[in-house]
Amino acid sequence: MERYRVGIVGLTGIAADGTAAGPIAAFGDVMPHSHAAAYAMLSECEVVAACDLVPERCDEFRARWADTWPEVATYGDHRQMLARERLDILSVATSDHRHADIVVDAVAAGVRGIFCEKPIATSLTDADRMIAAVEGAGVAMLVNHSRRWFPEFQQAREIVRSGELGTLSRIVACHGGPRAMLFRNGTHMIDTINFFAESEPLWVIAELDPGHEQYGLAYAGDGGRDPATDPGATAWIHYRNGVSALYCGSKRTAVPFEVDLLCERGRIRLSPGSAQMETPGPRGAPLVQRLSAPQYRYSDTVAAIRELIGMMRGGVVGQSPPCDARQALEIILAILRSQHLGNVRVDLPL
Repeated sequence: MERYRVGIVGLTGIAADGTAAGPIAAFGDVMPHSHAAAYAMLSECEVVAACDLVPERCDEFRARWADTWPEVATYGDHRQMLARERLDILSVATSDHRHADIVVDAVAAGVRGIFCEKPIATSLTDADRMIAAVEGAGVAMLVNHSRRWFPEFQQAREIVRSGELGTLSRIVACHGGPRAMLFRNGTHMIDTINFFAESEPLWVIAELDPGHEQYGLAYAGDGGRDPATDPGATAWIHYRNGVSALYCGSKRTAVPFEVDLLCERGRIRLSPGSAQMETPGPRGAPLVQRLSAPQYRYSDTVAAIRELIGMMRGGVVGQSPPCDARQALEIILAILRSQHLGNVRVDLPL
């Protein structure tokens, strides 16, 4: 089995958190969500280096993962790490606005596969230079819009594609609470809408949460740490194939991550770990069927990294390529533009 030397840049939260064992020993480990824990489950991957601007994060990483990778080297400069470590795979889990330089530098250093956190970037200029770098060098790259590797979301899309419920015409997608931040978590939901719409977005009409009326046309956040710097929003998105989507990502609501796919002859209601299909029943009462996706051995971040390795070997098509992540970013920036111009329709592409 080919072995892969892995580096991680950015060592907080989803990058480095550990994972717990299942409640019954025979179950094994819980399917992990973090980058480090996912690599730890894959025997062909060895994290040989990790990087963070804050020295304490490096110390914490070494302590947390000492039993798994006792010889991991840590750095405060990603360029130094790239120059010394001959990495095959790089995870980029830094602040939202710092992805572009790291990805471009990784390509120049000969990294073969890149797993980048969402959003791909916070400007189209940065997204385009990242895409140009990886495509020009033939480097495999995935962006961690994680719902694409959730079995219930894949199952729902296959049902929609089958035509069993007729044509998909509307998507209502909601998430709320303090972390309903447009660039940080809103990108997950907007990408999920795109995942089901499967068409080119044509226009957007939007409104930011109160207090952000003067936010402006460009990202003004701090990388994802302070929710106050990244607004909530509500938007109507229309696609070339006739699908329209209502995105409700307001911090003024307590709604969890939920997606409602409305078709001619029924609907599918989705949230992570839950899916149900409703069709018309007798006397108008809906017939509700709980969807049960197969229990796969891999899902979430582990599945994403296995897919990245398959792309590096050849013959595997990625579920979340950077061009799709760019589409989600363009919609986010169109939401800002609609607000800036007085909540008007903004045509795409920008």
